[in-house]
Amino acid sequence: MGESREEGNTPGAKFFGKDNPFELQILQNKSLSASTAQLGQAAQYLEVIFGNKHAWCGGWALKLRGSKRNTEDLDIIVQAPSTADIWDTLVPYNRVTLFYHRHVFEEGGSHFKIFVNADDGQLVCVDVLVAGGLTTPKLDAEGVVDEIEPVIPIAGTGVKRVVSLRWQVRQKLAAGATRRKLSDYADLQWLCDQYANEIKVWIKEEDEAQRRKFYEWVLDNELDDGLIEATKESMGLYIGTYIPRKAQYGMPNLDLERALHFALQLLTSATKNPPSSACSRLLLY
Repeated sequence: MGESREEGNTPGAKFFGKDNPFELQILQNKSLSASTAQLGQAAQYLEVIFGNKHAWCGGWALKLRGSKRNTEDLDIIVQAPSTADIWDTLVPYNRVTLFYHRHVFEEGGSHFKIFVNADDGQLVCVDVLVAGGLTTPKLDAEGVVDEIEPVIPIAGTGVKRVVSLRWQVRQKLAAGATRRKLSDYADLQWLCDQYANEIKVWIKEEDEAQRRKFYEWVLDNELDDGLIEATKESMGLYIGTYIPRKAQYGMPNLDLERALHFALQLLTSATKNPPSSACSRLLLY
Protein backbone atom coordinates (compact mmCIF):
# COMPACT_ATOMS: atom_id res chain seq x y z
CA MET A 1 0.00 0.00 0.00
CA GLY A 2 1.22 3.51 -0.75
CA GLU A 3 3.99 2.33 -3.08
CA SER A 4 5.88 4.39 -5.65
CA ARG A 5 4.50 3.93 -9.13
CA GLU A 6 7.69 2.51 -10.58
CA GLU A 7 10.78 0.96 -8.98
CA GLY A 8 13.58 3.52 -8.81
CA ASN A 9 11.20 6.38 -9.53
CA THR A 10 12.10 9.81 -8.14
CA PRO A 11 10.40 10.78 -4.89
CA GLY A 12 6.85 11.93 -5.41
CA ALA A 13 3.28 10.77 -4.90
CA LYS A 14 2.36 7.37 -3.53
CA PHE A 15 -0.28 5.25 -5.22
CA PHE A 16 -3.12 2.92 -4.25
CA GLY A 17 -5.33 0.47 -6.10
CA LYS A 18 -2.74 -1.30 -8.23
CA ASP A 19 -3.54 -4.80 -6.96
CA ASN A 20 -5.90 -4.52 -4.00
CA PRO A 21 -9.49 -3.49 -4.87
CA PHE A 22 -10.21 -2.76 -1.19
CA GLU A 23 -7.33 -0.35 -0.71
CA LEU A 24 -9.46 2.75 -1.22
CA GLN A 25 -11.78 1.72 1.62
CA ILE A 26 -8.80 0.96 3.87
CA LEU A 27 -7.35 4.42 3.27
CA GLN A 28 -10.72 6.09 3.80
CA ASN A 29 -11.12 4.34 7.14
CA LYS A 30 -7.69 5.55 8.21
CA SER A 31 -8.57 9.12 7.23
CA LEU A 32 -11.64 9.23 9.49
CA SER A 33 -9.52 10.00 12.55
CA ALA A 34 -8.15 13.25 11.07
CA SER A 35 -8.70 16.28 13.30
CA THR A 36 -9.75 19.72 12.12
CA ALA A 37 -6.15 20.90 12.57
CA GLN A 38 -4.90 18.06 10.37
CA LEU A 39 -7.51 18.87 7.74
CA GLY A 40 -6.21 22.43 7.78
CA GLN A 41 -2.63 21.27 7.25
CA ALA A 42 -3.60 19.12 4.27
CA ALA A 43 -5.68 21.99 2.88
CA GLN A 44 -2.77 24.41 3.11
CA TYR A 45 -0.54 21.91 1.28
CA LEU A 46 -3.00 21.79 -1.64
CA GLU A 47 -3.42 25.57 -1.66
CA VAL A 48 0.29 25.92 -2.39
CA ILE A 49 0.05 23.39 -5.24
CA PHE A 50 -3.01 24.85 -7.01
CA GLY A 51 -2.70 28.57 -6.20
CA ASN A 52 -5.51 30.63 -7.73
CA LYS A 53 -6.77 27.61 -9.70
CA HIS A 54 -8.70 26.22 -6.73
CA ALA A 55 -11.65 26.96 -4.44
CA TRP A 56 -12.93 25.07 -1.41
CA CYS A 57 -16.51 23.82 -1.31
CA GLY A 58 -18.56 21.46 0.85
CA GLY A 59 -18.12 21.11 4.59
CA TRP A 60 -14.62 22.59 4.68
CA ALA A 61 -15.77 25.80 2.99
CA LEU A 62 -18.53 26.12 5.58
CA LYS A 63 -15.98 25.48 8.32
CA LEU A 64 -13.87 28.35 7.01
CA ARG A 65 -16.99 30.56 7.10
CA GLY A 66 -17.59 29.66 10.75
CA SER A 67 -19.82 26.57 10.81
CA LYS A 68 -19.37 24.39 13.90
CA ARG A 69 -20.28 21.14 12.15
CA ASN A 70 -17.45 18.62 12.02
CA THR A 71 -16.31 17.43 8.62
CA GLU A 72 -14.19 14.36 7.95
CA ASP A 73 -12.73 15.30 4.57
CA LEU A 74 -11.99 18.14 2.17
CA ASP A 75 -13.74 19.13 -1.06
CA ILE A 76 -11.70 21.14 -3.55
CA ILE A 77 -12.66 22.49 -6.98
CA VAL A 78 -9.75 22.79 -9.40
CA GLN A 79 -9.72 24.71 -12.67
CA ALA A 80 -8.20 22.22 -15.14
CA PRO A 81 -9.02 20.60 -18.50
CA SER A 82 -9.59 17.15 -16.98
CA THR A 83 -9.04 14.85 -14.03
CA ALA A 84 -6.01 13.44 -15.86
CA ASP A 85 -4.41 16.89 -15.90
CA ILE A 86 -4.98 17.27 -12.16
CA TRP A 87 -3.52 13.79 -11.60
CA ASP A 88 -0.39 14.81 -13.53
CA THR A 89 -0.07 18.00 -11.48
CA LEU A 90 -0.12 16.04 -8.22
CA VAL A 91 2.37 13.30 -9.15
CA PRO A 92 5.52 15.18 -7.99
CA TYR A 93 4.24 15.77 -4.44
CA ASN A 94 5.29 13.25 -1.80
CA ARG A 95 2.47 13.97 0.65
CA VAL A 96 -0.14 12.95 -1.94
CA THR A 97 -1.55 9.45 -2.52
CA LEU A 98 -3.24 8.88 -5.91
CA PHE A 99 -5.15 6.12 -7.65
CA TYR A 100 -2.56 4.07 -9.56
CA HIS A 101 -4.26 3.63 -12.92
CA ARG A 102 -3.95 6.97 -14.73
CA HIS A 103 -5.64 5.67 -17.89
CA VAL A 104 -8.95 5.60 -16.02
CA PHE A 105 -8.86 9.39 -15.83
CA GLU A 106 -8.26 9.69 -19.56
CA GLU A 107 -11.73 8.23 -20.11
CA GLY A 108 -13.39 11.30 -18.58
CA GLY A 109 -15.11 11.94 -15.28
CA SER A 110 -15.37 15.08 -13.22
CA HIS A 111 -14.17 14.05 -9.77
CA PHE A 112 -11.91 11.63 -7.91
CA LYS A 113 -10.50 10.95 -4.46
CA ILE A 114 -6.96 11.51 -3.27
CA PHE A 115 -5.29 11.40 0.13
CA VAL A 116 -2.95 14.01 1.56
CA ASN A 117 -0.71 13.63 4.59
CA ALA A 118 -1.06 16.14 7.41
CA ASP A 119 2.18 17.41 8.97
CA ASP A 120 2.40 14.34 11.22
CA GLY A 121 1.53 11.86 8.45
CA GLN A 122 -2.17 11.46 9.28
CA LEU A 123 -4.12 10.71 6.10
CA VAL A 124 -6.75 13.22 5.00
CA CYS A 125 -9.31 12.26 2.35
CA VAL A 126 -9.90 14.86 -0.38
CA ASP A 127 -12.63 14.91 -3.03
CA VAL A 128 -11.20 16.67 -6.10
CA LEU A 129 -13.72 18.16 -8.55
CA VAL A 130 -13.02 19.56 -12.00
CA ALA A 131 -14.42 23.08 -12.25
CA GLY A 132 -17.57 23.14 -14.36
CA GLY A 133 -18.81 19.64 -13.52
CA LEU A 134 -21.07 18.21 -10.79
CA THR A 135 -22.80 21.48 -9.86
CA THR A 136 -19.51 23.37 -9.68
CA PRO A 137 -18.68 26.65 -11.42
CA LYS A 138 -15.84 27.50 -13.76
CA LEU A 139 -13.49 29.31 -11.43
CA ASP A 140 -12.45 31.87 -14.02
CA ALA A 141 -16.02 33.21 -14.22
CA GLU A 142 -16.84 36.44 -12.41
CA GLY A 143 -18.26 36.26 -8.89
CA VAL A 144 -17.96 32.51 -8.29
CA VAL A 145 -15.11 32.63 -5.74
CA ASP A 146 -15.12 34.45 -2.40
CA GLU A 147 -11.79 35.27 -0.80
CA ILE A 148 -12.38 35.27 2.95
CA GLU A 149 -10.46 35.48 6.19
CA PRO A 150 -11.06 32.07 7.79
CA VAL A 151 -12.96 32.04 11.05
CA ILE A 152 -10.99 29.03 12.29
CA PRO A 153 -7.34 29.81 13.09
CA ILE A 154 -5.87 26.41 12.22
CA ALA A 155 -6.25 26.67 8.45
CA GLY A 156 -2.99 28.52 7.79
CA THR A 157 -2.42 32.19 7.20
CA GLY A 158 -3.95 34.56 4.68
CA VAL A 159 -7.24 34.61 2.84
CA LYS A 160 -8.91 31.41 1.68
CA ARG A 161 -10.60 30.83 -1.65
CA VAL A 162 -14.08 29.36 -1.20
CA VAL A 163 -16.89 28.91 -3.67
CA SER A 164 -19.25 31.88 -3.54
CA LEU A 165 -22.21 31.95 -1.17
CA ARG A 166 -24.63 31.59 -4.08
CA TRP A 167 -22.83 28.54 -5.41
CA GLN A 168 -22.65 27.02 -1.95
CA VAL A 169 -26.40 27.40 -1.51
CA ARG A 170 -26.97 26.01 -5.01
CA GLN A 171 -24.78 22.98 -4.28
CA LYS A 172 -26.51 22.27 -0.99
CA LEU A 173 -29.98 22.60 -2.54
CA ALA A 174 -29.03 20.13 -5.28
CA ALA A 175 -27.31 17.71 -2.90
CA GLY A 176 -30.19 17.77 -0.42
CA ALA A 177 -32.74 17.11 -3.16
CA THR A 178 -30.82 14.12 -4.52
CA ARG A 179 -28.77 12.59 -1.71
CA ARG A 180 -31.23 13.41 1.09
CA LYS A 181 -28.37 13.56 3.60
CA LEU A 182 -29.19 15.30 6.85
CA SER A 183 -25.87 17.16 6.76
CA ASP A 184 -26.68 18.87 3.44
CA TYR A 185 -29.88 20.45 4.72
CA ALA A 186 -28.32 21.19 8.12
CA ASP A 187 -25.56 23.08 6.31
CA LEU A 188 -28.15 24.91 4.22
CA GLN A 189 -30.06 25.91 7.35
CA TRP A 190 -26.83 27.30 8.81
CA LEU A 191 -26.22 29.35 5.66
CA CYS A 192 -29.77 30.72 5.83
CA ASP A 193 -29.28 31.68 9.48
CA GLN A 194 -25.98 33.44 8.78
CA TYR A 195 -26.62 35.06 5.39
CA ALA A 196 -30.40 35.52 5.16
CA ASN A 197 -30.29 39.03 3.69
CA GLU A 198 -27.72 38.13 1.04
CA ILE A 199 -29.57 34.97 0.02
CA LYS A 200 -32.91 36.76 -0.38
CA VAL A 201 -31.47 38.92 -3.16
CA TRP A 202 -31.10 36.07 -5.67
CA ILE A 203 -32.72 32.95 -4.21
CA LYS A 204 -35.85 33.15 -6.42
CA GLU A 205 -33.64 32.51 -9.43
CA GLU A 206 -32.62 29.11 -8.04
CA ASP A 207 -34.53 25.86 -8.64
CA GLU A 208 -37.96 26.21 -7.03
CA ALA A 209 -38.57 22.48 -6.60
CA GLN A 210 -35.30 22.15 -4.69
CA ARG A 211 -36.17 25.15 -2.52
CA ARG A 212 -39.55 23.63 -1.70
CA LYS A 213 -37.95 20.30 -0.76
CA PHE A 214 -35.68 22.06 1.68
CA TYR A 215 -38.59 24.00 3.17
CA GLU A 216 -40.57 20.76 3.57
CA TRP A 217 -37.61 19.28 5.44
CA VAL A 218 -37.61 22.28 7.78
CA LEU A 219 -41.36 21.83 8.36
CA ASP A 220 -40.76 18.21 9.32
CA ASN A 221 -37.80 18.84 11.62
CA GLU A 222 -38.09 22.31 13.16
CA LEU A 223 -40.35 23.24 16.09
CA ASP A 224 -39.51 26.96 16.17
CA ASP A 225 -42.26 28.69 14.17
CA GLY A 226 -40.21 31.86 13.87
CA LEU A 227 -37.31 29.99 12.30
CA ILE A 228 -39.69 28.20 9.94
CA GLU A 229 -41.11 31.52 8.78
CA ALA A 230 -37.61 32.96 8.37
CA THR A 231 -36.53 29.96 6.30
CA LYS A 232 -39.57 30.34 4.05
CA GLU A 233 -38.61 33.95 3.40
CA SER A 234 -34.94 33.06 2.88
CA MET A 235 -36.00 30.55 0.23
CA GLY A 236 -38.26 33.08 -1.50
CA LEU A 237 -41.38 31.01 -0.83
CA TYR A 238 -43.93 33.64 0.12
CA ILE A 239 -46.86 31.23 0.29
CA GLY A 240 -49.54 30.66 2.85
CA THR A 241 -50.91 33.07 5.43
CA TYR A 242 -49.63 33.21 8.97
CA ILE A 243 -52.46 32.18 11.33
CA PRO A 244 -51.96 32.86 15.06
CA ARG A 245 -53.31 30.04 17.22
CA LYS A 246 -54.39 30.72 20.79
CA ALA A 247 -53.05 28.49 23.53
CA GLN A 248 -56.53 27.31 24.50
CA TYR A 249 -56.85 25.51 21.15
CA GLY A 250 -53.96 23.28 22.17
CA MET A 251 -51.86 24.03 19.07
CA PRO A 252 -48.73 26.12 18.50
CA ASN A 253 -48.56 29.00 16.02
CA LEU A 254 -48.77 27.64 12.51
CA ASP A 255 -48.82 29.13 9.07
CA LEU A 256 -51.39 27.75 6.66
CA GLU A 257 -48.92 25.81 4.55
CA ARG A 258 -47.43 24.09 7.58
CA ALA A 259 -50.90 23.05 8.74
CA LEU A 260 -51.77 21.70 5.30
CA HIS A 261 -48.44 19.91 5.09
CA PHE A 262 -49.07 18.23 8.45
CA ALA A 263 -52.63 17.29 7.45
CA LEU A 264 -51.29 15.61 4.32
CA GLN A 265 -48.88 13.62 6.48
CA LEU A 266 -51.79 12.50 8.65
CA LEU A 267 -53.82 11.37 5.64
CA THR A 268 -50.84 9.44 4.31
CA SER A 269 -50.32 7.85 7.70
CA ALA A 270 -54.00 6.93 7.99
CA THR A 271 -53.74 4.75 4.90
CA LYS A 272 -51.04 2.69 6.62
CA ASN A 273 -52.25 2.79 10.23
CA PRO A 274 -55.61 2.39 12.01
CA PRO A 275 -57.68 5.59 12.08
CA SER A 276 -57.23 5.86 15.83
CA SER A 277 -53.48 6.16 15.32
CA ALA A 278 -53.82 9.11 12.97
CA CYS A 279 -56.34 10.78 15.31
CA SER A 280 -53.99 10.29 18.25
CA ARG A 281 -51.22 12.03 16.34
CA LEU A 282 -53.51 14.99 15.63
CA LEU A 283 -54.46 15.29 19.31
CA LEU A 284 -50.82 15.06 20.40
CA TYR A 285 -49.84 17.75 17.90
